[in-house]
Amino acid sequence: MQVVVVVEGVVVVEGVVVVEGVLVVEGAVERLTGAGKFVVAPVRDQVDVEVGNRVMIIVLDKLQPEVYLETLKERVSSPFPSNFAIMVSGNMYVTRCRTFYDGKQLSALDPTGVARTELALPRDGVLAFRIPETVNVDNDALVEVRDGDRSVLMEKFGTITVKTLKEVYPTVTVSGKFSPINKADIYPTSVEFTTGATGQKFSAVVTNGQYSIQLPNRETYQANVCWTAVPGTKTGFSPAGTLNLNANEQSYSFDARW
Repeated sequence: MQVVVVVEGVVVVEGVVVVEGVLVVEGAVERLTGAGKFVVAPVRDQVDVEVGNRVMIIVLDKLQPEVYLETLKERVSSPFPSNFAIMVSGNMYVTRCRTFYDGKQLSALDPTGVARTELALPRDGVLAFRIPETVNVDNDALVEVRDGDRSVLMEKFGTITVKTLKEVYPTVTVSGKFSPINKADIYPTSVEFTTGATGQKFSAVVTNGQYSIQLPNRETYQANVCWTAVPGTKTGFSPAGTLNLNANEQSYSFDARW
């Protein structure tokens, strides 16, 4: 554990003494006493410190920055389409927190749900600044956090810790009806959902003109109705629209129009 002993209330800014008549001594813990106290040995020689001096000890490896960053991959559509957020957390109160990605100022939602480019960041609070979908994400792009016009932190996007999100609704119950119920003795037998990203297919059987299925959330699906002709054995597929599943509830309604 590395420490800094600040003698007689010295003020230090980024390791530089800015008040005259005081002394800053870098040191390390030398030994612990039986009474639970520790003795600090100065790193530098010939320091002007006497027994009885009033001091304040700062533990360097316990100091934290004003803010720290995490990135979050999460698809949202409001207030604008976005796939990534920069999560800004505060170790102290930041009056006018502003965040920039590659020089572009980002916005976060205030408590009323309004997107703002400047917000107060409480101590131990978090603000989610969204990167618009129209902005290309680049690991070499610089992310800068400012308190007003004062730069607080600057990091490359690719070096920021990725925040893991436990999805509240990882799957959603999607259900609906068919319109029309039949077409000249052609009846729907199932509805098939194919993901746009991977091509994975999910199928739900039709019962009394309705269906219900569990689908992974935050995905886009192409819906197709499987049908059969009665009487006879003729079957086929008909497109039934696109499902953009971005639900914040356990259930979602999607009527298959074919």
